[in-house]
Amino acid sequence: MPISPAVRENLDERLLAHFEQSWQRQEEARRVLPAKWLADERPAAQQLNELFLDLLASARQRVVDERDALEVRRVTVADIRD
Repeated sequence: MPISPAVRENLDERLLAHFEQSWQRQEEARRVLPAKWLADERPAAQQLNELFLDLLASARQRVVDERDALEVRRVTVADIRD
């Protein structure tokens, strides 16, 4: 969610990153979780939603890490050949 310049002037910059992460997480929840899950207000259901989103984030980070590791290996092999 873009923040207008007028609002940004009155914003505590220390909290901005937390706000943006929270906003992104809510957007992701709306995109990947069924509406019925999001509407369930039981604490156990909300915990399950959070766990599901944490697992998705962890899986995505693992893919990024694996790709980065492969890229480093490719560069290393290319450097050895030269």
